[in-house]
Amino acid sequence: MTKHELLSALTNTWQSFVFGLLLPELLTKDAWSRLSGKTIIFEGPEGPKIYVGPKWYAEAIMNVNSRANIIGEFEKALKRAVVREGHEFIIFYCEQTHQFEKYKGVSWFQFARIMRNVVSHKQNGVLDKWPDDLVKKGISSVSWRTRTLDISMVGQEISFTHVEALQLLADQMDFVKTDLV
Repeated sequence: MTKHELLSALTNTWQSFVFGLLLPELLTKDAWSRLSGKTIIFEGPEGPKIYVGPKWYAEAIMNVNSRANIIGEFEKALKRAVVREGHEFIIFYCEQTHQFEKYKGVSWFQFARIMRNVVSHKQNGVLDKWPDDLVKKGISSVSWRTRTLDISMVGQEISFTHVEALQLLADQMDFVKTDLV
C-alpha cells in the first residue's frame, strides 16, 4: 500500500460514513413506499439467491418505531466501520512501511486503539477491558482532544458521537498527511 492508497482508503471511509448518515434523509417516505413493493435479490457467483421481500419493508421500514431502530443500528454499524477502519488502515500501512512507532507515539494513539476496541468488540459500546500492555506500563488513562478514557470506566458504556468519529478520522488523516512518508 502506498501513502496515496492509504489516503484514498481513509477518504473512502470518510465518504461512506457521511453518505450512510445522509441516506435516511435522502430516501423520502415516498421512495421507501415505492421500494416496499419490490423484492430485492442478492446473488453471488455460487450458491443460493437471497430474497428480501416487500413484507419486510412494509413491516420494518414503514413502521416509524422499527424504522428509527433500523436507522439507529445502521448508524452504529457506520460508526464501528469508520473508527475501526481508520485505525486499522493506518496500522497496516505503518507496519508495511516500518513506521508503526511513529503512529504508536502519537499522543492519541492509545485513545484511538481503545475506542476501536470499544466500538468493535464483544459488547459494542462498552469498555470491556483495559489493555494489558497499558496496565503493565502503569497507564490508567488516555486522552484525545477533550476526551479521556480511564481504567475506572471498564464495564461502562462509552459514548462516542458521529461528530467525534469524524473528527478522530480527520485527525488520523492529518497525521498521515503530515507525519508519514
